[in-house]
Amino acid sequence: MILLEQVADALRPWVGEPLLAACPQLCTEIQRRLQLYVMGRDDPEGLRSGLEGLIRATVRKVTEETWLVRLPDGSLVRMESEDFPIIADELMYILFDQYPIDARHLMWLRDFSLRASSLSAIRILYTKYADYASADELNALARVARSCHPAFRWRAWLKEEEPAEPEEAK
Repeated sequence: MILLEQVADALRPWVGEPLLAACPQLCTEIQRRLQLYVMGRDDPEGLRSGLEGLIRATVRKVTEETWLVRLPDGSLVRMESEDFPIIADELMYILFDQYPIDARHLMWLRDFSLRASSLSAIRILYTKYADYASADELNALARVARSCHPAFRWRAWLKEEEPAEPEEAK
């Protein structure tokens, strides 16, 4: 079950509390879309794209096209086009985190992380599915995360430095 608070927590650092308070239906609609998604039936790219469009349209409307939002630290910032795909991917993490840890979901997440360049899928694979990956696979996931995504997105769950290569058995 996806909670409204999970959605709000994912959005708050990006759009701030004032915007969330001005349009509580945004969290409700995102929650509804995430809960209705069925892996294998629905297109994950369609979901992510739909979330991106919903957030973009809401921010445009609420800010009266200024794109200015007040962040939790009190600063006023202008949202950029490249923010919206990142926010949508962060919301996908909420969905992926609900998946059971099994072979079907593992294979699906591996495929999606490669096809869609989804850091949220990489994060789930690296954190929840680590027991099903070799050290080389985990190192590859870490390299992709570090080289393809800004550090602020992975710093909380991935160490700054790449782990040492495993020692070969003698």
